[in-house]
Amino acid sequence: MDSVALGLLIGSALAATIGSFWRRTPHIPSLAEKHLFITGGSTGIGYSIVKSALSQGAYVTMTGRSFSNLQGAYDSLMKEAVGTEPRVRIKAVDAGDYKLMSEAVNEANSWRPIDVLICNAGLTRSGYLDQMPIEDLELTVRTNVLGTVYPVHVVLPLMKQRSPDHPMSIVFIGSLASLFLMYGNSVYTGTKYAVKGIAESLRLELLPYSIRVTLVCPGFVKTAFLDEAEKRDELQTLMKHINMYDRNQAQTPEEVAKKTLEAVKYGSSIVTTTPVLGTALLLLARGFIPDDSIYKTVQEVLAYPLVRIFTLFAKFDMHRQILAYHRRNPSPGQMRSNPNK
Repeated sequence: MDSVALGLLIGSALAATIGSFWRRTPHIPSLAEKHLFITGGSTGIGYSIVKSALSQGAYVTMTGRSFSNLQGAYDSLMKEAVGTEPRVRIKAVDAGDYKLMSEAVNEANSWRPIDVLICNAGLTRSGYLDQMPIEDLELTVRTNVLGTVYPVHVVLPLMKQRSPDHPMSIVFIGSLASLFLMYGNSVYTGTKYAVKGIAESLRLELLPYSIRVTLVCPGFVKTAFLDEAEKRDELQTLMKHINMYDRNQAQTPEEVAKKTLEAVKYGSSIVTTTPVLGTALLLLARGFIPDDSIYKTVQEVLAYPLVRIFTLFAKFDMHRQILAYHRRNPSPGQMRSNPNK
């Protein structure tokens, strides 16, 4: 994978050089006095987004499944003097429950009209698909997909009523798994691919309105999620290799929050928070619709051939590692010999 990393580095450096000349006009110049509604806001990335938004003068409705976590987050915000009581509210609600989410959104909008919706609630359950308990499978799909669609479904009519006089924003917190498979997490990968498709399609639906849609794709972030990846067994080692995991390169929730709120202000379509790997994966997964900026599109066109060539090395390396593991750990029904695909 060293050659792949080198290719990603060179391609990203070229992209960054061209991108340094790119200047953008803000969609929402300031978050001051704006009302931000966020799901999964009590811990990790969500909590950091809440904290940063409050420090910039925003009003926030913070939701999550656990009331105790929300109360703890609220107490921390008050203790750190980041928020004042009139500017932040908490609401315990499962994002995957449409009735409760509908009530929460409408209640928050009655308090102050919602300017920014951030769909951050999400979870993963690792494991090969056939070995995943059906309860975990359903929970992952319900939370990551329906838990993203439900708040948008409720808030859109409210936002459209205020357009075009009030610039607004909808943000989906995806993952690098929205751009590239996460080996050993096929259901999670599928849900994050779905979020990317929803975000891209919705952005076109909302072109006639002053409502921007942003997909944020963080890489590995220093949260409780990484504890599972730190297991030392051979399968976890394989997963980390295929998924290009390096805890030393993991970002802090604060870094992701900063880039997320920057994306809100500029109405960016898709952004990654990891400068090298994220830039390269976004280039490869961009799809039919290019970036909103002609300058960003040019930089991707120039960098694409080099990065694409190095994916050949990545493919062969991944196949080699996976087949070697299964030769050492055979399972019933496994092929005696594997064709080179």
